[in-house]
Amino acid sequence: MFSGLKYIRQNRFLKYYFWSCICYSFASPALIILLPKLADKLGSAGLYSTFYLCFVGGFLLGALISGKLTPTVKTIPYTWMLSTIPLLMMIFFLSNWLALSVLIALFGFLTSFQNILSESMIQITTEDAYLGRVLTTIRTSTSIGGPISSVVAGIMLDHSGDQILIILCAVFILIGGINMLFAKEAAN
Repeated sequence: MFSGLKYIRQNRFLKYYFWSCICYSFASPALIILLPKLADKLGSAGLYSTFYLCFVGGFLLGALISGKLTPTVKTIPYTWMLSTIPLLMMIFFLSNWLALSVLIALFGFLTSFQNILSESMIQITTEDAYLGRVLTTIRTSTSIGGPISSVVAGIMLDHSGDQILIILCAVFILIGGINMLFAKEAAN
């Protein structure tokens, strides 16, 4: 893991991607906790399955389309930041399950773009001898955000509401996207 971290620090793209992933690792589990609560508020626990299927459907559609694109350091920050738009729009449709479903599918679609283009760029910019170490370092580091954000998200949902949690998640993702803009600048 230490050799993977050393390699990440020396690679312009990976250095910024690493910190952006850590930001994203705090948002993703919090959103997973939010979906069942939204389904319950809308009066149907079954809506959680609908929301999850919408995310997966959007993600798969994004995977099909993004697989045809050429990954570049320039496009990744924009796909990352665009994924905050459906998140923030969710705030206005918390009582409309159909609009929420569409926005969740759109979030999954954009998340897929960001994820697949980024993973492809990791493979392009990393020497084969270090690829496994780099991926392990990134995965291990991003697993730290999950438990922490799950606890924080639960407390926030109990005390401050859905909107604040959505805004906080969007801010973390936006910070990751802005950070990736610096990777774009470093590549130029």
